[in-house]
Amino acid sequence: MIELLITLFVGLFFLLGAFISLYSKNQKKLISFSVGISFVVLILLVFIDILPESIKLFSINKFLKIILGIIIGLGILYVLDKFIPHHNDNKKNNLVHVGVMTSIAIIIHNIIEGAGIYSVTQANLKAGLIYAFGVTLHNIPFGIKITAMLKDTKKNKMWKYIFLLIISPLIGGLSIYIFNDFLSDEIIGFVLSITIGMIIYIVFFELLKLLKNNFNNYSIWGILIGILLMLIGMVI
Repeated sequence: MIELLITLFVGLFFLLGAFISLYSKNQKKLISFSVGISFVVLILLVFIDILPESIKLFSINKFLKIILGIIIGLGILYVLDKFIPHHNDNKKNNLVHVGVMTSIAIIIHNIIEGAGIYSVTQANLKAGLIYAFGVTLHNIPFGIKITAMLKDTKKNKMWKYIFLLIISPLIGGLSIYIFNDFLSDEIIGFVLSITIGMIIYIVFFELLKLLKNNFNNYSIWGILIGILLMLIGMVI
Protein backbone atom coordinates (compact mmCIF):
# COMPACT_ATOMS: atom_id res chain seq x y z
CA MET A 1 0.00 0.00 0.00
CA ILE A 2 3.00 2.34 0.38
CA GLU A 3 2.94 2.93 -3.40
CA LEU A 4 -0.67 4.15 -3.30
CA LEU A 5 -0.01 6.37 -0.28
CA ILE A 6 2.86 8.02 -2.15
CA THR A 7 0.65 8.77 -5.18
CA LEU A 8 -1.97 10.28 -2.85
CA PHE A 9 0.72 12.35 -1.12
CA VAL A 10 1.90 13.70 -4.48
CA GLY A 11 -1.62 14.82 -5.40
CA LEU A 12 -2.15 16.62 -2.09
CA PHE A 13 0.45 19.20 -3.07
CA PHE A 14 -1.97 20.61 -5.63
CA LEU A 15 -4.02 21.55 -2.57
CA LEU A 16 -1.00 23.30 -1.04
CA GLY A 17 -0.56 25.25 -4.27
CA ALA A 18 -4.26 26.18 -4.20
CA PHE A 19 -4.05 27.52 -0.64
CA ILE A 20 -0.91 29.48 -1.48
CA SER A 21 -2.68 31.01 -4.49
CA LEU A 22 -5.70 31.95 -2.38
CA TYR A 23 -3.91 33.32 0.69
CA SER A 24 -0.26 34.09 -0.08
CA LYS A 25 1.05 37.44 -1.26
CA ASN A 26 4.49 36.10 -2.22
CA GLN A 27 3.95 33.25 -4.68
CA LYS A 28 6.85 34.00 -7.04
CA LYS A 29 9.60 33.01 -4.60
CA LEU A 30 8.02 29.63 -3.89
CA ILE A 31 7.43 28.95 -7.59
CA SER A 32 11.06 29.79 -8.40
CA PHE A 33 12.42 27.59 -5.60
CA SER A 34 10.14 24.60 -6.24
CA VAL A 35 10.73 24.67 -10.00
CA GLY A 36 14.51 24.86 -9.50
CA ILE A 37 14.65 21.90 -7.15
CA SER A 38 12.19 19.84 -9.21
CA PHE A 39 14.16 20.52 -12.42
CA VAL A 40 17.44 19.11 -11.16
CA VAL A 41 15.92 16.30 -9.05
CA LEU A 42 14.01 14.82 -11.99
CA ILE A 43 17.04 15.01 -14.33
CA LEU A 44 19.33 13.28 -11.85
CA LEU A 45 16.65 10.74 -10.97
CA VAL A 46 16.57 9.42 -14.55
CA PHE A 47 20.31 8.78 -14.66
CA ILE A 48 20.86 7.67 -11.08
CA ASP A 49 17.86 5.40 -10.50
CA ILE A 50 15.18 4.87 -13.16
CA LEU A 51 17.40 4.18 -16.20
CA PRO A 52 19.62 1.65 -14.36
CA GLU A 53 16.50 -0.02 -12.95
CA SER A 54 14.99 -0.30 -16.45
CA ILE A 55 18.19 -1.84 -17.81
CA LYS A 56 18.18 -4.40 -14.99
CA LEU A 57 14.55 -5.45 -15.58
CA PHE A 58 14.90 -6.12 -19.33
CA SER A 59 16.46 -9.41 -20.42
CA ILE A 60 17.04 -8.87 -24.17
CA ASN A 61 17.14 -5.87 -26.54
CA LYS A 62 17.39 -3.63 -23.47
CA PHE A 63 18.32 -0.33 -25.08
CA LEU A 64 15.94 -0.76 -28.01
CA LYS A 65 13.03 -1.28 -25.58
CA ILE A 66 14.12 1.67 -23.43
CA ILE A 67 14.35 3.98 -26.46
CA LEU A 68 10.91 2.83 -27.64
CA GLY A 69 9.46 3.46 -24.16
CA ILE A 70 11.01 6.92 -24.03
CA ILE A 71 9.51 7.79 -27.43
CA ILE A 72 6.07 6.60 -26.26
CA GLY A 73 6.37 8.63 -23.03
CA LEU A 74 7.36 11.74 -24.96
CA GLY A 75 4.54 11.12 -27.46
CA ILE A 76 1.84 10.76 -24.79
CA LEU A 77 2.58 14.16 -23.25
CA TYR A 78 3.20 15.76 -26.66
CA VAL A 79 -0.29 14.73 -27.81
CA LEU A 80 -1.82 16.12 -24.61
CA ASP A 81 -0.08 19.44 -25.16
CA LYS A 82 -1.18 19.64 -28.79
CA PHE A 83 -4.85 18.78 -28.33
CA ILE A 84 -5.50 20.67 -25.09
CA PRO A 85 -4.60 24.37 -24.70
CA HIS A 86 -1.36 24.82 -22.79
CA HIS A 87 -1.26 26.11 -19.21
CA ASN A 88 1.07 28.99 -20.15
CA ASP A 89 -1.74 30.71 -22.06
CA ASN A 90 -2.88 33.50 -19.74
CA LYS A 91 -5.03 35.88 -21.81
CA LYS A 92 -7.35 37.65 -19.40
CA ASN A 93 -10.49 37.39 -21.53
CA ASN A 94 -10.13 33.61 -21.65
CA LEU A 95 -8.56 32.91 -18.29
CA VAL A 96 -11.29 30.70 -16.80
CA HIS A 97 -11.58 28.63 -19.98
CA VAL A 98 -7.82 28.15 -20.10
CA GLY A 99 -7.89 27.20 -16.40
CA VAL A 100 -10.52 24.50 -17.03
CA MET A 101 -8.70 23.08 -20.07
CA THR A 102 -5.40 23.22 -18.20
CA SER A 103 -6.98 21.28 -15.33
CA ILE A 104 -8.20 18.58 -17.73
CA ALA A 105 -4.74 18.32 -19.32
CA ILE A 106 -2.96 18.02 -15.98
CA ILE A 107 -5.53 15.53 -14.61
CA ILE A 108 -4.88 13.23 -17.59
CA HIS A 109 -1.16 13.91 -17.33
CA ASN A 110 -1.08 13.02 -13.61
CA ILE A 111 -3.07 9.81 -14.02
CA ILE A 112 -0.28 8.66 -16.33
CA GLU A 113 2.34 10.11 -13.99
CA GLY A 114 0.75 8.38 -10.98
CA ALA A 115 1.03 5.05 -12.81
CA GLY A 116 4.70 5.85 -13.41
CA ILE A 117 5.33 6.73 -9.74
CA TYR A 118 3.62 3.51 -8.62
CA SER A 119 5.72 1.43 -11.03
CA VAL A 120 8.98 3.11 -10.04
CA THR A 121 8.20 2.71 -6.32
CA GLN A 122 7.29 -0.92 -6.81
CA ALA A 123 10.62 -1.58 -8.49
CA ASN A 124 12.73 0.60 -6.16
CA LEU A 125 11.32 2.38 -3.09
CA LYS A 126 14.08 4.99 -2.90
CA ALA A 127 13.74 5.86 -6.60
CA GLY A 128 9.97 6.07 -6.22
CA LEU A 129 10.27 8.47 -3.28
CA ILE A 130 12.71 10.69 -5.19
CA TYR A 131 10.49 10.67 -8.29
CA ALA A 132 7.46 11.53 -6.16
CA PHE A 133 9.42 14.32 -4.48
CA GLY A 134 10.31 15.90 -7.82
CA VAL A 135 6.74 15.64 -9.10
CA THR A 136 5.40 17.00 -5.80
CA LEU A 137 7.46 20.16 -6.11
CA HIS A 138 6.26 20.92 -9.63
CA ASN A 139 2.65 20.28 -8.57
CA ILE A 140 2.87 23.26 -6.21
CA PRO A 141 3.32 25.93 -8.94
CA PHE A 142 0.71 24.20 -11.13
CA GLY A 143 -1.73 24.30 -8.21
CA ILE A 144 -0.98 27.99 -7.75
CA LYS A 145 -1.44 28.81 -11.44
CA ILE A 146 -4.65 26.83 -11.95
CA THR A 147 -6.28 28.23 -8.82
CA ALA A 148 -5.34 31.74 -9.93
CA MET A 149 -7.01 31.09 -13.31
CA LEU A 150 -10.22 29.70 -11.74
CA LYS A 151 -10.61 32.27 -8.96
CA ASP A 152 -13.20 34.21 -10.97
CA THR A 153 -15.47 31.19 -11.52
CA LYS A 154 -17.89 29.59 -9.04
CA LYS A 155 -16.12 28.32 -5.91
CA ASN A 156 -17.66 24.82 -6.13
CA LYS A 157 -16.42 24.53 -9.74
CA MET A 158 -12.92 25.63 -8.73
CA TRP A 159 -12.75 23.12 -5.86
CA LYS A 160 -14.14 20.33 -8.09
CA TYR A 161 -11.17 20.66 -10.42
CA ILE A 162 -8.74 20.96 -7.52
CA PHE A 163 -10.17 17.72 -6.04
CA LEU A 164 -9.75 15.93 -9.38
CA LEU A 165 -6.18 17.20 -9.58
CA ILE A 166 -5.48 15.89 -6.07
CA ILE A 167 -6.75 12.34 -6.73
CA SER A 168 -5.46 12.00 -10.32
CA PRO A 169 -2.05 10.49 -9.36
CA LEU A 170 -3.85 8.04 -7.03
CA ILE A 171 -6.11 6.94 -9.91
CA GLY A 172 -3.01 6.19 -11.97
CA GLY A 173 -1.48 4.24 -9.09
CA LEU A 174 -4.71 2.28 -8.56
CA SER A 175 -4.80 1.31 -12.24
CA ILE A 176 -1.39 -0.37 -11.84
CA TYR A 177 -2.36 -1.88 -8.46
CA ILE A 178 -5.50 -3.51 -9.90
CA PHE A 179 -3.60 -5.13 -12.77
CA ASN A 180 -0.47 -5.84 -10.71
CA ASP A 181 -0.74 -9.64 -11.01
CA PHE A 182 -0.42 -9.35 -14.78
CA LEU A 183 2.79 -7.29 -14.65
CA SER A 184 6.10 -9.02 -15.40
CA ASP A 185 9.61 -7.54 -15.05
CA GLU A 186 9.55 -6.77 -18.79
CA ILE A 187 6.26 -4.84 -18.50
CA ILE A 188 7.44 -2.92 -15.43
CA GLY A 189 10.70 -2.12 -17.22
CA PHE A 190 8.74 -0.83 -20.21
CA VAL A 191 6.51 1.32 -17.96
CA LEU A 192 9.66 2.73 -16.34
CA SER A 193 11.03 3.53 -19.81
CA ILE A 194 7.80 5.34 -20.67
CA THR A 195 8.20 7.20 -17.37
CA ILE A 196 11.67 8.34 -18.46
CA GLY A 197 10.11 9.81 -21.61
CA MET A 198 7.47 11.60 -19.53
CA ILE A 199 10.12 13.00 -17.18
CA ILE A 200 12.16 14.25 -20.14
CA TYR A 201 9.05 15.99 -21.47
CA ILE A 202 8.19 17.48 -18.07
CA VAL A 203 11.74 18.77 -17.60
CA PHE A 204 12.34 20.28 -21.03
CA PHE A 205 8.85 21.35 -22.13
CA GLU A 206 7.27 22.36 -18.79
CA LEU A 207 9.82 22.97 -16.05
CA LEU A 208 12.41 24.62 -18.30
CA LYS A 209 9.85 27.20 -19.43
CA LEU A 210 8.80 27.83 -15.83
CA LEU A 211 12.46 28.10 -14.82
CA LYS A 212 13.20 30.66 -17.54
CA ASN A 213 10.14 32.73 -16.61
CA ASN A 214 10.86 32.65 -12.87
CA PHE A 215 14.66 32.41 -12.70
CA ASN A 216 16.27 34.21 -9.76
CA ASN A 217 18.33 33.51 -6.63
CA TYR A 218 15.58 31.26 -5.28
CA SER A 219 15.82 29.10 -8.43
CA ILE A 220 19.58 28.76 -7.90
CA TRP A 221 19.05 27.75 -4.27
CA GLY A 222 16.46 25.21 -5.41
CA ILE A 223 18.90 23.70 -7.94
CA LEU A 224 21.73 23.53 -5.37
CA ILE A 225 19.52 21.97 -2.70
CA GLY A 226 18.15 19.51 -5.27
CA ILE A 227 21.69 18.37 -6.13
CA LEU A 228 22.54 18.07 -2.43
CA LEU A 229 19.43 15.97 -1.74
CA MET A 230 20.24 13.65 -4.63
CA LEU A 231 23.82 13.21 -3.42
CA ILE A 232 22.53 12.37 0.05
CA GLY A 233 20.07 9.92 -1.49
CA MET A 234 22.93 8.13 -3.28
CA VAL A 235 24.67 7.28 -0.02
CA ILE A 236 21.56 6.33 2.01
